[in-house]
Amino acid sequence: MNAPLKAARLARTVAALAKKRRKASGFCIGNTAKIDSQSLYFTPLRDTNLMVVAGVIVYSEAQAVQIARAVDGKVDRVLVDAEKKIPDELSMRGDTANVERAVRETLKRSALWIYKGNDLSVEAVDCLLTQLTKSSVRGIGGKKAAILGAGNLGSKLALKLVERGASVAITRRDVRKLRLITEALNCIKPAYTTAKVQGLTDNRAAAANADILIGTTNGKPVITAQMVRDLAPGAFIVDVGKGVFFPSALREAERIGIPIHRLDITAAFEGLINELFAIERIVERRQGRKFWRGESIVSGGLLGRRDEVVVDNIHRPRVVYGIADGRGDFLRTLSPKQLARLRRIQEIVKA
Repeated sequence: MNAPLKAARLARTVAALAKKRRKASGFCIGNTAKIDSQSLYFTPLRDTNLMVVAGVIVYSEAQAVQIARAVDGKVDRVLVDAEKKIPDELSMRGDTANVERAVRETLKRSALWIYKGNDLSVEAVDCLLTQLTKSSVRGIGGKKAAILGAGNLGSKLALKLVERGASVAITRRDVRKLRLITEALNCIKPAYTTAKVQGLTDNRAAAANADILIGTTNGKPVITAQMVRDLAPGAFIVDVGKGVFFPSALREAERIGIPIHRLDITAAFEGLINELFAIERIVERRQGRKFWRGESIVSGGLLGRRDEVVVDNIHRPRVVYGIADGRGDFLRTLSPKQLARLRRIQEIVKA
């Protein structure tokens, strides 16, 4: 069965299952820089609290268009990875590899949702590390984390971890880019965070005495048996890039008893779906301003004009947050007249 036909079949299956479970239906179109062949591949079906989702990973804009046409109208929403990860030289002739734009221009019936695959992976790793270090008083703080592969994903992850107080070593072969990335991360991390990011070209030196070893290279073996032996007592390893180990490293980790965790985006994906639904509801159903009960009220994230009353939902207020200062915050000191207005609205909402 060719890919568009398989995608259409999966979309119908997802729609039927979603209807049975009273959920929305979705189809993910992702892209990746890890190219084993020019053949796209389908991902496992995911059943979240709010949506049943099928998916595919494509290697070109043309493939994305074929899939989008096949699933359009068969599912409620199509989720597209907005990150451009397909190298131009590996995309088809005349193909700009802009998957988001291609799908956006193709869809006619299904709604479009945008996400970023690498950000999803970073969030998944961050949540995993939080769970793995929960028994530690400081959590990740004070630990040494080595990230082998300071590309887009590795750099974002490094910032996450250093923000939480970990000393982070990142590696990259390109010395100039490594220096720029390291300087940038140390520049933009919180000013009062004493932990720093260190850039190294030597993977073994980065891994030495690390509490957390993370491989983010795209299917390229970088973790050796010696690196595994050099880790700190009680260390663990996270495989993010798929295929980051030399066989001897796997055997050594098994022999020493160092746990290896494979990235699982299930929790992060669940959070993404919840977040996308939530922001859609806020923008489409709550956001706005109107004149209500003698007051100008605003909600849903719009910047309140000075003296406007900020509520949770202009259509059916249940919570009154305060009076806007016109600059994105609330008035902290209210005049007797303003206080009376606020109390009046609160009483109406309460009633």
